[in-house]
This record gives sequence, structure tokens and C-alpha cells, in this order.
Amino acid sequence: MVESKATKKRTYHTSKMDLMLSSLSNNEPTMTVEAKDPNPTIIKSDGIDGIDDLEMESPPEVDRQWLAKLLEKHSSDPRLVTYYKELHGKYPILKNKAMVVAPMVDQSDLPFRLLCRNYGTNLCFTPMVHAKMFQSKEAYRKKFWSFVNGTPPEDRPLIVQLCGSDIPSLIFTIKYILSSKGSVDGFDLNCGCPQSIAKRGNYGAFLLEKEDGNALVDVVQSLVKEVGKEIPISVKVRILPTGVEDSLKLYKRLVDAGASMLTIHGRNRMQKGLKTGKTDWDAIKRVVDLFGDTIPILSNGGISNLDDVRECLDYTGVDGVMSSEAILEYPALFTDTNTEAVGGKRTGPDRLKLAKEYLQIAEKHPPELGGQGNGIKCIRAHIHKFLHEDLSGRHDIRQEIALTKDHDKLRKCFDDIEELNKKEGHSVENEGLAWYMRHRIARRCDSNPIPKKIQRIENVVDEAAAEHAQSDE
Repeated sequence: MVESKATKKRTYHTSKMDLMLSSLSNNEPTMTVEAKDPNPTIIKSDGIDGIDDLEMESPPEVDRQWLAKLLEKHSSDPRLVTYYKELHGKYPILKNKAMVVAPMVDQSDLPFRLLCRNYGTNLCFTPMVHAKMFQSKEAYRKKFWSFVNGTPPEDRPLIVQLCGSDIPSLIFTIKYILSSKGSVDGFDLNCGCPQSIAKRGNYGAFLLEKEDGNALVDVVQSLVKEVGKEIPISVKVRILPTGVEDSLKLYKRLVDAGASMLTIHGRNRMQKGLKTGKTDWDAIKRVVDLFGDTIPILSNGGISNLDDVRECLDYTGVDGVMSSEAILEYPALFTDTNTEAVGGKRTGPDRLKLAKEYLQIAEKHPPELGGQGNGIKCIRAHIHKFLHEDLSGRHDIRQEIALTKDHDKLRKCFDDIEELNKKEGHSVENEGLAWYMRHRIARRCDSNPIPKKIQRIENVVDEAAAEHAQSDE
């Protein structure tokens, strides 16, 4: 077990970074970075095999309980009181744990986060914000953040995820958002994206491997040095392709660089699509054993319902569980529905109700106006995932949802689905995850593939997020 960093007195040397946040539409900020401390502190390796003692400047001391305190601060939220009262008594392991919506490009947008917060989510991440784009393009800033109003009070606690390795643009973005009304509760660095666009942009899972991790460690150390006293800086990571042992060595360096939290996606960057595979909870447990007394650790991957959440918490000892694909399809994932306790039945809101509720929220908080979403494309992508099973075999309705730009037409599609479901004797209690299972079970055999025309229509929606990410680069 790593010696608790709470027992070590560490000094902190703040560099002088002046960011001119006024007149952002007309002038780029002027930045001056002070040289690194010529007498760095020696950070001990704490006995991890294969990693030498490192020279780096001591980061500010991390409060191990910062996440628990943050969750407690917002525990009186009326949306959570009933949830906590019901489930924390029934399942004590959930108490003081984070139920987290993952950062997802064009999908963890503001209206989606607000929807999830109605059903037990107590911490959300924004979609990744491309730091260079945020600094250089006013239109991008307008889409991803409202400088005057910030995020609405009901969207807290909130961690903003950033991508990139250019330190000045990352610091600019952090300080810009910190200056907005209400601020936020943390910043996270994306080191989990496995897409090729991330490799070209020097971020995501590829940043873990760049210069044997030195580039990432330098970024984290620089961000912590500049703003670490003001707000937590966390990192979302995957397992390295070279294995768990190399991953642990890198995570150790991130902790020593001052990272306030690690979120471990228990897969490597090659595990995606049809090769997604199982999440390595054993690896996550080792991270908790080594660093869990120093900083909070979150687990990401392999969560399909509250039973999985409880099992993950019990097995790994993490401080919280993050969901991405499963909660995209069913935003009420953290409620006691489709679990063993209710006989596997859906006792929570039905998928049409969630689709209607999301559209209503999106009309009040358009995702493209500071809500980190790509307008109607973002909305259609959510609807497609919510109603994936309802759209199976209903090609006309699927095509209408994939291509429409009109909210009223979406509502007409909801009505059509509801009518068809009634005729077919649809039962809400028999609903379960469908889109989430697309890479996990074979829904069609090779001899009966999805028609190419429908494949193209589905891709219009499923690839919306990827297209948006590429346009950001």
C-alpha cells in the first residue's frame, strides 16, 4: 500500500500566468510562464517495481476527501433526497459513492445531464472540450460555455473534461471557465479516447503512450501547478496496451504530479466496437489498493444496471462508478430497475417517457447554446439510443428520426411508436437494454444482416458524435 500523501508536508511554487480574459472576441490572451523550480523535490517511487524515484516539483496537497465533501454538499438536492432515502438504506454500499455520467462527445450535453440527474446521478462530466479550439474560436466557446451565465445551478456538481496536450491553451480554457458565473467543481484530462482523431490531436488514450508518458505527466504537473490550489485536476485513463504493470507505473507518476482523482476505464484503447470485451475490474482494484488512500478512484466500464454498480463497488473498492453507453440508452440506470431485486423487470420510467422528457429539457436548454451539444444532431442521436429497440423493424420511423430537424416531427414519431406498441401488446416491465448490447450479443446472424439502406440511416445518427469530434480538430 502506498504511503498516504496526506501524511507528507509538501511545498508549492506558483508560476505567474497572466490571462487577459477581457475582450476575448477581439484579442488573444497574453501568457507568461515562469521557469520551473531549479531545485525540484524528489518524489519517492513507494516501491513500485520498475519505476525510479522521480524529480518533479511538489504539487499542492490533495484533500483525499474532496469528492466525498462535494457529494455531501449537494446531498440535499431534492432530486436526490428520495433516491438516497430509498436506496442507501436498502444498499448501504451506495452511501457517499459517486454515480457518474461519463464525458461523451456530443452526448453528455447539458439537457442529457439534467435528465440523468432526475434519476439518481449525483456527478456529471461534460463532453470533452478541445482546448485549442476553445482558445482560438469564439463560436466554439459560445457553443461549449456561456461566459456570462456559466452552467445552470441545477447542473452541479459538474466536472469539465478537456482534451489536448498544449499547456497554454489548457490553462486558458480552465481560467476562462473558472471566471464564469458559478464556476465548476473540477477539470478532467481526457486520456481515454481510443479514436484515431485523438492520435492526430495528441490527446486521449494516445497521450498515455506519448514519450513514454512524459508528455502527459508534464501536462498534469503544469495544470496542477497553475490552478491546483483553486480546483481539482483529475485524469481519465485506460489500461496501456503493454499491460497493467506499465499502467500502474504511469498512474503512480500522475498521482505524484498532483492528479486529484483517477477514473480508470478497465480496457485498453484497442478494446472498442466489436472488440470491446470485458472490463478488467482486477486492474481497477489494484489501482485502488495502491493509490486509494491518496486520491479518489472511479471505475468506468461494464455497468448495465444497479446490480453491476454494487458489485463493482464491492469488488474494487472505488469511490464511485461511471457509466457511458448503458446510461446513454437508459438515463435512469442508477435506479433499482431491471435488477435482481425486482425480478429483472423494468420498474423505472419507460424509454418513451425518457425520450419525451429529454426533448422537453433540450427545448429549455438547447445543447448548442453553451450546453456542449451539436444541436439537432445531438438530440437525434439521443432519441435513437433511447428508442433503439422500438425502432427495430420500423424503418420509416427510424429514417424520420435520423433525418428530421423538427421537434414536432420527433413528437409525432413518439406518438406513432406508442400506438404501434399498444397494438403489439408492448409491456414496459419487459423493456431492457438493446443499443448497449449491440457489441455484446449477436442480435442478427450473418445470413440475415441489417439491410444496407438501414445501416446507412443508423450510421447517420451513430456517427454524429464522431463527425463532430473530427470537425473540432
